[in-house]
Amino acid sequence: MYSLHSWCGMGTLILFCLQWVLGLLFFLFPVASSWLRATYLPIHVFCGLSLLVMAIGTSLLGITEKLLFGIMSTYSQFAPEGVLANILGILLVLYGVALVYLITREEYRHISNPEEESLSVHFKNLTESGLPTTP
Repeated sequence: MYSLHSWCGMGTLILFCLQWVLGLLFFLFPVASSWLRATYLPIHVFCGLSLLVMAIGTSLLGITEKLLFGIMSTYSQFAPEGVLANILGILLVLYGVALVYLITREEYRHISNPEEESLSVHFKNLTESGLPTTP
């Protein structure tokens, strides 16, 4: 825990575990009301995007740390490890930008079928009326 990469990695991991546990509690186990689930869903999506950005940033910090500690003397001479690490960093950034673009666009959002509606993340049928209704 001596570098920024270590601290960002631990923060990302802890927040990911918290996001995972809260997602289980809110959406998988029926312990929250549908109103509470609907309220938490935008927060859950925002936190998921934030964690994606944090994970990519932490990966970039780790690549930079490895380059600085491993090949600092030959990095300016275009060492193959340095070029590979830089290409990997650019690909990570492009991957993150593409994911954020796709996730935030409305036309790429999943449209629920009527068959899926009784199994939605809000569990309205199960929590409010007791039993799911069939059409």
